[in-house]
Amino acid sequence: MNKNIPGWAQYRNPDQGHAFQLTHRSVGAGDPVLLIHGFGASSYSWRYVIEPLAQQYRVITLDLKGFGDSPKPRDDAYSVYEQARLVRNFILENNLKRLHIVGHSYGGGVALVTSIYLSASHPGLQKSLVLIDSMAYPQALPDFIKILATPVLGPLVTYGLPDAFQVKNLLQKVYFDDALIPQDAIDHYATDLGKPGAKYALLATARQILPPDLQQFVKNYARLAVPTLIVWGKEDEIVPLAIGKRLHDTLPNSELVILDAVGHAVQEEKPSLLLPYLLHFLAIESLASRVFR
Repeated sequence: MNKNIPGWAQYRNPDQGHAFQLTHRSVGAGDPVLLIHGFGASSYSWRYVIEPLAQQYRVITLDLKGFGDSPKPRDDAYSVYEQARLVRNFILENNLKRLHIVGHSYGGGVALVTSIYLSASHPGLQKSLVLIDSMAYPQALPDFIKILATPVLGPLVTYGLPDAFQVKNLLQKVYFDDALIPQDAIDHYATDLGKPGAKYALLATARQILPPDLQQFVKNYARLAVPTLIVWGKEDEIVPLAIGKRLHDTLPNSELVILDAVGHAVQEEKPSLLLPYLLHFLAIESLASRVFR
């Protein structure tokens, strides 16, 4: 693998001395579809799409380092590069082949970097990529990320305000229609935020969310040939549509779908809009990989 690509080496947990284990779940059978959640979320964010996908695929959800039920060590390795190394290692350790990767938001950035790592080390293993309102380029950060990334103020807010209040405030920025925010989601994410180490991980991730060398790293995008579906909520207030259009212009084998009247997380706000495009794309790429293998 190209050692000039950030994060090429396997990440080892310095406290445990062995490969870092991400919490994951698997349901269904068929070609594997790996779902990677976004910032502040967990595999719970895919709850509406898991069952429809599992009718035809082996659906694997994982919690990124620091989120959901995965470990939350008090270290400084929470960048997309570190997360992508862990995801890449998970893929290789579990011998996932004919793989489709789906990532949302921060998890989309992780999925994109993971795909670049795989294309360099194991070309042909991954069959497709889906990016939903994904981080990809240097951008103006939303106010809540700026606050979390600010010394003193970030910890003051995160440790001082009630977990449910923080989660509801964030979801109101994620959703276009606040009336669609379910109380169950607020309760679930608030419980996650209350887990030991979760607030530390949230703050550490916010501080590292845009790597300082990202402008250099994006030069790898134009060489990523894996078929890619880019899905964007037209009303996204967190990662602007301009990012999605730029990705589409840069990735050589991509298509862009723009969804009206939905915000940053279509898989949670309006999964019925996402599923037809997602299922159609995966079906085509699964068939193509079998015909031309």
